[in-house]
Amino acid sequence: MKNNFKDDLLTILKGYIIGSSMSVPGVSGGTMAILLGIYDKLISAVSNFLKDIKGNTIFLVKVCIGAGAGICSLSFLIKWLLEKFPLPVSVFFLGAVVGGIPALYKKTKETSLRISSGIYFLLGFIIVISIGFIPAGSINISIGSGITHYLMLLLTGIIIALALVLPGISTSHMLLVLGMYDTMLAAITGFDIVFIGLLGIATLIGVFLITKPIEWTLNTFPHQTYCAIIGFVLGSTADIFKDKILPAIPESAGVPWWISFGLISIAAFILGFMAIKFLSSFQED
Repeated sequence: MKNNFKDDLLTILKGYIIGSSMSVPGVSGGTMAILLGIYDKLISAVSNFLKDIKGNTIFLVKVCIGAGAGICSLSFLIKWLLEKFPLPVSVFFLGAVVGGIPALYKKTKETSLRISSGIYFLLGFIIVISIGFIPAGSINISIGSGITHYLMLLLTGIIIALALVLPGISTSHMLLVLGMYDTMLAAITGFDIVFIGLLGIATLIGVFLITKPIEWTLNTFPHQTYCAIIGFVLGSTADIFKDKILPAIPESAGVPWWISFGLISIAAFILGFMAIKFLSSFQED
């Protein structure tokens, strides 16, 4: 009984961390789920939902309860901390990302480095970096009416699902690229229940369509997939540098500032590294 309660609490806690971290540039929900060792089980629960409806529903509800609580509570604190203390908080999350790499590397089932591993890693790294350089609004699918409008909503939902499920891909950036970010914000602030509901259904459809091939890939090619995922995860840190760290560095920063920044950053990096390393030790293999 105690073990079940502990497992339930740990699952909710991981969901909480996933939800709260989604407001951090460069840290997607998929990335955090992987670093916390819950990604495989999430994919399996969705992909094989009908095989164990009760068990999968209970597991997904626990994760969603935690994620919802994280989005509604800690995410506001993280946003405030990022605004007030962007450098140490961003470096903390860098440490968290790097701290999860050893656990990811174990999943490649590899005992020594190979050239092919580097190729898969670079492939994942380049894909995420390339997505980050796609200009906002370069594709505008928010226009249209009638059947075209609903087809665009379905396409948007599938792309949002991809960003939610695949590690290292920012959902907000994908919405900007699609020209849907402002439309989405307007729908939320204007309480457009129909639009939000349709997009939510489209996203749910997208999640169910995407998880099956992802699960197959993870099971069939675990080594190649996890090498690419490591590239995804490390490539996602570019957003942290670009959006938070670089803009926060004063143009006239002197030696004292750099010394204090260096010491604080080292402490924040180690703290983030150790925190995620501790949590990833509870992976559910």
